[in-house]
Amino acid sequence: MMKENPEKKELNLVVEDLDLQRSRAELANDASYSTAQFARIAKKQLGEPPMSVRRRLLIERAAFELANSRQSVTEIAFDAGFQSLEGFGRSFRKAFGVSPSQFRTLRPTEFRADLSERLHYQPPVNPSHQGAHQMNVIELMTELHCAEIVRFVKACEKLPDSDLDTVLSEYEPEPWRDESVTLREMLGRAAAFAAPWMDAINGHKVDYEPKTLPDMELSISLNRTGFLALLKSVQQDNSYELTFVDSGCEPPMVFSYGGVLAHAITNATYRRLSILGALRRLNVGVDRLTDPIDFHSSSPKP
Repeated sequence: MMKENPEKKELNLVVEDLDLQRSRAELANDASYSTAQFARIAKKQLGEPPMSVRRRLLIERAAFELANSRQSVTEIAFDAGFQSLEGFGRSFRKAFGVSPSQFRTLRPTEFRADLSERLHYQPPVNPSHQGAHQMNVIELMTELHCAEIVRFVKACEKLPDSDLDTVLSEYEPEPWRDESVTLREMLGRAAAFAAPWMDAINGHKVDYEPKTLPDMELSISLNRTGFLALLKSVQQDNSYELTFVDSGCEPPMVFSYGGVLAHAITNATYRRLSILGALRRLNVGVDRLTDPIDFHSSSPKP
């Protein structure tokens, strides 16, 4: 039988039973160590003194309860081991920069006080939340890009072909293409942002450069679906570092999945900025990019 590491006990004693107001000496006694030995061993495991860990976990639990429960601020303060609201308020503001009542009003989902620390409060699992969708930054940027290009394409419906075929002052970002590029070409390539990789990785043939506005709208829909499917597969397998051969290059080249995802999102962002500059000069009512913060906050949540 494998022997359990006896030092795991110290960690468990520190992080469990947060409702019990226990001193460092009591924790040390339960672990059968002197107070000094217990402090040394626990700090080695946790990266900070044991009582500092407990205080931070309690304040993080308080933050979680403020945002997710109907308990009064007074009850939450006492549960966190504070004897007064004033003391709780001072400690809470030091940890989160706002008062407990302000935190409750704002209701952020982040309740960790210091992301650099190893250990954080783990809230009880709500069965209704199991398997819930978690935002992925690349997914967010993909959805934002697709929504923005649809918006840009619709704004271009009022433009004559001469404006669409005007060469932009911005340059083409991909080095294997001619540096000069028209608004039509930039829009089409932004719509087909994932097409080369859908082809190279999965063999899905999609038009790299749609020319008409309706074809661009169709292209952005196809590319959105294909790119998100690729992202989901890479994320599930944690295959960001895996490499593959792109035989469509001459000569064939090797790329990583993570590099491809970053490349596609970076170029997509550049294209949006270039298109925005052109549309502003053409005065079609498109003056700003949508900020990812605003896009995420306004998007329907699953």
